[in-house]
Amino acid sequence: MTAFLRVSPGKVTTKLALAICLLLYWDLASATADDRLTVTIEGLENRPRDNVTVYLQINELAGKPVSSEARLRWLHSQAPEDIRRALQPFGFYQPEITASLERTDSGWQARYRVNAGPPLRVTKLDVRVLGEGSRDPAFQKALTELPLATGQVLEHTRYERIKQTLQELATERGYFNAHLLANEVRVDLQTYSAAVILHFDTGQRYRFGQITFHQDALAPEFLRRYLDFQPGDPYAVADLLKLQSDLISSNYFTQVGVNASPDHAVDLSLPVDVDLQLRKSLKLTYGLGYGTDTGVRGKINIERPWVNPWGHHYDVELLASQIKYGLAGKYVIPGKDPRTDSFSLRASVLRQNFSAQDNLAGIVGISQQHQDGAWLKITSLNYQLETFTIGDNQQTTGLLIPGLNWTRVVADNRLNTTDGSLLNLMLQGAYEPLLSDLSFLQATVRGKRIKSLDINDRFILRAALGTTFTSDFDQFPTSLRFYAGGDNSVRGYSLDSIGPRNAQGDVIGGKHLVVGSLEYEHRILENWSVAGFVDSGDAFDQAPEFKTGVGIGLRWLSPVGPVRVDLASGLERPPGDIIRLHLIIGPDL
Repeated sequence: MTAFLRVSPGKVTTKLALAICLLLYWDLASATADDRLTVTIEGLENRPRDNVTVYLQINELAGKPVSSEARLRWLHSQAPEDIRRALQPFGFYQPEITASLERTDSGWQARYRVNAGPPLRVTKLDVRVLGEGSRDPAFQKALTELPLATGQVLEHTRYERIKQTLQELATERGYFNAHLLANEVRVDLQTYSAAVILHFDTGQRYRFGQITFHQDALAPEFLRRYLDFQPGDPYAVADLLKLQSDLISSNYFTQVGVNASPDHAVDLSLPVDVDLQLRKSLKLTYGLGYGTDTGVRGKINIERPWVNPWGHHYDVELLASQIKYGLAGKYVIPGKDPRTDSFSLRASVLRQNFSAQDNLAGIVGISQQHQDGAWLKITSLNYQLETFTIGDNQQTTGLLIPGLNWTRVVADNRLNTTDGSLLNLMLQGAYEPLLSDLSFLQATVRGKRIKSLDINDRFILRAALGTTFTSDFDQFPTSLRFYAGGDNSVRGYSLDSIGPRNAQGDVIGGKHLVVGSLEYEHRILENWSVAGFVDSGDAFDQAPEFKTGVGIGLRWLSPVGPVRVDLASGLERPPGDIIRLHLIIGPDL
């Protein structure tokens, strides 16, 4: 009798697959436990070791189960050659390599002990610049600063750096047909020396061609004032980048594109196309804020970026706070070089009513501004008419005031400064016979220094000195007198609360000013710091009686600059008035 066992094809397939998976898992588990490869490199350090690690093909199997012993042994046989190639860029052409491969209880062990041997040195260095570029100071300087010299170890990266420098200079300075005539490194293993030969032909230098500004609001003659180059001048990409930067900084445009492609050159002359996108013809901005000195404050600004084809522009600002409000306007006429020079017509009316200061001042004037390197120099002539009240006495004083205001800022970053300084010098005065009710001369020096010790710590020093000579101080406007106290003066005291007082005890301002501050900040988180500070100063007529404030603060590094929250105490304040809050928002310098 014959018996038949019926099994469906689906069941056979499933059982067979399961069996195969179990066998593969068992084989993989065994290999994982016993056949993993460890690669060890001995005798090398730093960059040579790193490069050998990259070149060594057997490292592809490191840390993995070895599935093919034949492939492993083949890669091991290639390892000495891999190591030799990896060491050559560092000048090692005769390394001694001891290689071993064995299987142990813990898996495969590949070990390579390397003695790099003596480095090969350059005995001949022949680097030449040919063509028109041979007379270019930029190439002449590059040849005196080569990163490779006779007698030095032949490092291929230094040789490549020479080529890269010459090629970049050619592109930056308009040698668009430059090419290498000779480019070789000859290694002589018999003498164990190298000869480096690199001949670079720059060809002819391209020139700037016609310069076209694409926009329809400003006169081309005005825009050409922004040019440091003219048609026919030698091409330099630095000139194009500076033109782009200057036009963006001009405040006339939202986008600036400068195009000078060699593909459009005619007889080595490159046309320059400047694509400009103008700002809106009228801009309205407004802001609302709070300061411990001013209380709630706000402003509305109306700006016209250009009035006519010659770049004239104006802005009008309305400002108001709990202690003062007013309206100010400025009309600006660009100078011969609009990047550095301008003339301004100004007018303002400002009313202030704070503590003992109750004044209404109207000012009209003209000023000339010149940017001289790091110095911003402003020369002005203003007529100021001010009505002010001190106690029960009201005065009205008119003054024709010529003035100089020079400011120098040097900083790595004006918004969030790690190393920088600000110095402001101001000199102004009036002469009674010249449309003035009194004579005076006033000088002020203000400075700030920020110095970081490391990434987490910095010191901030601040000082202000001022002095006034006048024929009649009783008639001298309160807006021109010196006061101390407040967020940017002596913290721990309210705004302008330090100075000479009248019989009623009101602060009436002084002839002279001395203020100093020392602050230390320590970062506790990425954008947060704590601070400790001491401020001291006085506004006075005869001799100072310094008032000192000490305190602690919290700093937040915001996108618009540091936000400073300080708690300070004035050491000479009345006992019941102990702690004062100061809030300041804005750039460091």
